Order: sequence, then structure tokens, then C-alpha cells
Amino acid sequence: MSRFSGQKAFYAITFGQLISLVGSGMTRFGLGIWVLLEIGDATAYTAMLFFAVLPLGLASIFTGTLIDIWDRRIVMLLGNVVASLSTLVVAILFFTDTLAIWHLYVALAVNGLANAFVIPSFEASVPLLVKRENLGRAAGLTQMTVSLEIILAPALAGVLVASAGLGIIFIVDFVTFGVSVIALAVSVIPRPVVSADRGANLLDGFVFGLRYIGQRPSFVYLMVFITITMFLMPGIGYALSTPIALSVADETAAGLILSAFGAGAMVSGFLLTAWGGPKRRMTGMLVSLTLAGLASMLIGVRESIPLMAAGVFLLGVTFMFMFGLNRVIWQEKAAPEVLGRIFSLRVALGIGAQSLGVLVAGPLAQHVFEPMMAESGALAGSVGAFIGVGEGRGMALMYIVAGLMLITLVAVSALTRRIRLMEDLLPDQTPAADVKDVD
Repeated sequence: MSRFSGQKAFYAITFGQLISLVGSGMTRFGLGIWVLLEIGDATAYTAMLFFAVLPLGLASIFTGTLIDIWDRRIVMLLGNVVASLSTLVVAILFFTDTLAIWHLYVALAVNGLANAFVIPSFEASVPLLVKRENLGRAAGLTQMTVSLEIILAPALAGVLVASAGLGIIFIVDFVTFGVSVIALAVSVIPRPVVSADRGANLLDGFVFGLRYIGQRPSFVYLMVFITITMFLMPGIGYALSTPIALSVADETAAGLILSAFGAGAMVSGFLLTAWGGPKRRMTGMLVSLTLAGLASMLIGVRESIPLMAAGVFLLGVTFMFMFGLNRVIWQEKAAPEVLGRIFSLRVALGIGAQSLGVLVAGPLAQHVFEPMMAESGALAGSVGAFIGVGEGRGMALMYIVAGLMLITLVAVSALTRRIRLMEDLLPDQTPAADVKDVD
């Protein structure tokens, strides 16, 4: 059987991951609605998200060395299988009417462990399949894949849950999983040269990643920049996205609001794919995050479905464009043979920050911001005069505060030489894919 290699393999794997991501995203959104409507506890909902992301961050501490040694295609295959098995268990519990919230915590933790292998393996494989001049466009295509998942998953899940119930979503998820397995099975990913300093045990890979980044101060500053960003927006912002949407809309409309983020991210993906992004990647990141901060503030400024959808759309464009540029910087500036360990460290720190944001978002909203923005709350007569009071307005204020903090982060970073000029301070690396493609 003919197998794909080079950029053809990249396209095949990306397509397979897209289909699988849509199925997984539908399941995740459907379960989120189930928790919010059946249990009605925002803290329980954010705890579910916490268990989904924290194991991914913790496991990434140890997976980098294995990813740099093992066949990355096999790693991705096995990771997808394990993730699908966790979904199968949840489906069985649901269909037998025995599903409890703690079952979701365990299943999502297992899913996170699997993704700790799948995500860095895919990221580290891109420079092995795509030539340097196409890395920006590859980042754009990857971004479009994530974008389509964000667009399609909530919208489809919202419609299916409202019309046919949660059960049908599990069936769709299993079908999409099969597509991703086939795509990986027919693709070839080259194995990079294993570096001599890979370490004797799994923790050595994490230590190596810390040392590699620590020896390059600009990477340190970039990690701090991204870690703070991950805490604020994928952390707090992601945790509150479904609850704040449901505070102004029903399940179907809420799904469409959240899909606006994916539509915006799709636009950013098109831009990166067609353009490749600005030559000054870091400048592009700073401008993008400034606009993302403004978009976050727009989400909270009024209790309006169109305005919220517009803010979510703009956040998708700007925020995901920034992350696409960040991905390219690492692929251009870090050596291919250490990308597994570097990407795993990035995932560990980024997901750790996101987990913290998810963990604090629910309690802050439920016990601090929502009471302050109630009709008789402490801020009802001041802030409430501008953004409104009542259910969801506390979460809206959190989006406004998060946006202001993102803009402040950009201002500080723009004044920091190590991050503003990092592309001049760090040498380019040579991707392994800068060779003739094999058909």
C-alpha cells in the first residue's frame, strides 16, 4: 500500500486530526452542557475542565524524552486509542444511566494523559515533514484545523444535544476517531537523529528542556509571556466561556456564540496559510495580543448576544494568530532533535498555567464577582451602571479585567529587549524537512 511522506503526510495527518478533533470537541461540549444543566454548579464545571487539562501538563514533564526517542507516528496512534477508550467508558456509563461527575474527572484525566503524547508528537513532527519556507503556512493550516473544531463542535453538539440527546454525540466521536487512525496508518514520519544528551531517565528530558531554554534568555522571556497569557485567557477565559454564553442564550445559541471563536481562528489560519505571517514574528505576537485584550473586554461590556459573538470572533482572530506565530518561532529557533522535549516542557508550563486559571475561575466567579455584580452587589451601582447587573455580569467583569491584564502584559513585554528583539538574538535552526520530498 502506498504511504504518504513529506508534506503529503503532513496534510493527511492534519486532516485526520481535524476530523477526530471535531468529534472530541462535540463530546466535550455536550458533557459540559450535561454538567451545567444536570448539576447546575459552575465550580463542578470548572473542576471538570481542570481535570481535563492538568494531567496533560503534568504528564508532559515526562513525555518529551520518549517523543524524541520513539516513532512519533506510533506514539500518536496509541495516544488516540487511549483517548478513545476513555470516551468509550463514559459512553457506556451514560447509556446505562450510571454516569456521575467523578466519572468525567477520571475519564478526562486519562484523555489528558494521552494528549500529553499526541500533541507534542504532532508539533515536533511538523519540521520533519515541512520545509522551512513553509513552516508559517503549516502553522496556519494547523491553526485552521483547530479553528474548524471550535466552529463545528459546539454548533453541531448544541443542535444534536437539543434534538437527539447526548448519546448520539458519542457515536459521532467514535467514527471520527477511526478517520484519524487511518490517516496516521498511511503516513510516514521521519525519525530525527537522537541527541547524545537525551538523558538516562524520563525526568532528564524535562531537566534538559529547562536547561536548553535557560541557556537562551529570550526563550525564558517568551515562556513567561506565554505562561501568563495561558493563565488569563485559555485558563480563566476558557473556563467561563460556556457559562457566560448560557447566561444570555439557550444551548443552541450558546453553541453558535462559542463557534464564533472558531470562525475567528479560521480567519487567522487563512492569513497564516496564505501569507506565512509577518517576518517579525514577535512584533506580530505583541500586536495580536493587544487586540485580543480589547476583544476580551468587548465580550463583557454588554449583555448582548451579537456583541458577545463579535468579541468572541475577534478574540479568535487575534489570539490564535498570536499562537500560530509563537509556534513558528519555536520551530525556527529550536533544534529539530530536541523539539519533543522542548514542546513537552512548553505544554507542561502552559497547561499548568491554564489549569490554575481554570481552577480559580469557578470559585472567583461564583463567590466573588457574581455576588459583587448582583442587583444589590457591591459594584452594582458603579461598574453595574456600565455593564449591567444580574446573572453572568460578574463573569463579564472578569473578561474585562483579563483583557486589561493582557494589554498590560504586552506593554511590559514591548519594553523588554530580550523578548522584543528575540528573533535577532536567537540563531535559526535547520529543519530536517529541508530535503527533497518523497512522493
